[in-house]
Amino acid sequence: MAGWMGGLFTRDERAVVVFIAVSLTVGSLVMAARRVDPRNAAGEVPAAVDSAAVARPAETPEWPIDVNRASADELVALPGVGPARAEAIVALRESRGGVGSLDELLDVKGIGPKTLERLRPFAVAGPREGGVDTSGERAQETGGGD
Repeated sequence: MAGWMGGLFTRDERAVVVFIAVSLTVGSLVMAARRVDPRNAAGEVPAAVDSAAVARPAETPEWPIDVNRASADELVALPGVGPARAEAIVALRESRGGVGSLDELLDVKGIGPKTLERLRPFAVAGPREGGVDTSGERAQETGGGD
């Protein structure tokens, strides 16, 4: 046999074959990583991964996460929210006394419509600080009767 693969390919052709094989492998790994459900992010670490190198929250978060009550560390568990965005959400919440709806998160730098839609299944905007119900139902009930 003369050379790699019995001389079937030239040096340039072998380079292209290797490039395609590596690209397919990396692409499949990237696609698999995008399919990871954040609800499983704090779950078991595969045996092939060094568990000391994987940062996990101390506890599995309760889903959905209430953006009016969660700490910045808890908000990081949301898809598309890193430490900086989590701190920005906390700052927005504190400046307004809470958020009335998840739509107000659009005022946080880096959260746009796409990120907001990814957050919706995993987050809620519960009652504002002090237990004030922002849904309007409480206001109707206590606003006086006929």
